[in-house]
Amino acid sequence: MTQEPGQIPLLMRSEDLATWDNWLSRPETAALEQLLRSQVPEHSAYVWGGAGMGKSHILQACCGAEGLDARYIPLPDLIDFAPEQVLADAEVARLIAIDDIDCVESRAGWQEALFALFNASRETGAQLLVTADKAPQQLLKALPDLRSRLSSLPVFQMPRFTEEHIAELLALRGVEAGIELSDDVARYCALRLPRHPRAVVSFVNQLDQLSLAQRRAVTIPFVRESGLLRQAEG
Repeated sequence: MTQEPGQIPLLMRSEDLATWDNWLSRPETAALEQLLRSQVPEHSAYVWGGAGMGKSHILQACCGAEGLDARYIPLPDLIDFAPEQVLADAEVARLIAIDDIDCVESRAGWQEALFALFNASRETGAQLLVTADKAPQQLLKALPDLRSRLSSLPVFQMPRFTEEHIAELLALRGVEAGIELSDDVARYCALRLPRHPRAVVSFVNQLDQLSLAQRRAVTIPFVRESGLLRQAEG
């Protein structure tokens, strides 16, 4: 289909299989998970942390659980469109998920529209989930009213991944991909992979494809010969 000038693209950014089933639950994220998985409308939240820490995964898992009554808004993909187009009637959704709000920190028009959406969502009782790479009080270029509204939400910082977390994520993603990763293989890879879940997902997908193509079990020698760890480090 040809896209008309100014038409908002239908394709929304989504992480690979971003669901609660393949989310790596950790003690540090337990409070956030309990809040969000309760699916209570007033349980809004502001989630912040570095790139690739799982913020988009959380929003998309929540939207997937909510179904058609959710509105996922990945701001970096939509920032060049008029905010009134992107946010039209968003307040009628049961769940409004706004990804990477910090990307509009210097755009007053977007901030005013988001402030209006925040107020409208309170009127309709919608659940509002927001992510950013920094805490709300650190959005120094944001309009004070918007910053105040964001600061009023329950705020959660995403924890960094440890080597143990990476090994657990490798095992979890291995199960999803249908490949068997022994504890030794998972530890070997976790020691050498970036502590970045997106890199882990990409690594497991490539490992699965290579294993199938060569019809070989995933062992430490196989992983070493594949060169995939070097690619991930690069």
